[in-house]
Amino acid sequence: MELAKALGIEEAELTAFQTEAQPRQLVSLDEMTENAHGEENLSLTERLADPAAASPDEGVLSAEDRRTVLRCLSGLPKTQATVIELHYLQNVPLRQVAKILEVTPSRVSQLHYQALGRLKQAWHRSHAAR
Repeated sequence: MELAKALGIEEAELTAFQTEAQPRQLVSLDEMTENAHGEENLSLTERLADPAAASPDEGVLSAEDRRTVLRCLSGLPKTQATVIELHYLQNVPLRQVAKILEVTPSRVSQLHYQALGRLKQAWHRSHAAR
């Protein structure tokens, strides 16, 4: 085999490497799965924690920063503030927030995105004023 020769290895060794390199099982992160308790279906993306991601409250250390966050939250439209409060302060999954608000999961995702954008803008404005 030309590839084995070019790599300077035996064909059997190349075949072994190729076998090892083949995926064992393909899994979609968007695939809906049922958790061990038989509760609602969630995608793997929603189930897997990102150990490298900072928690939402890591940057909010000082009392002044907490006040700023609360002030920014109070400036959000009620539905957006509810999404943020339920998801980040009460640890409610976004799919459950959708059920609570009686909207679709995609609508909650939109509200979440909009709220984070507004919070970011308000945060930057409040820190620029310091």
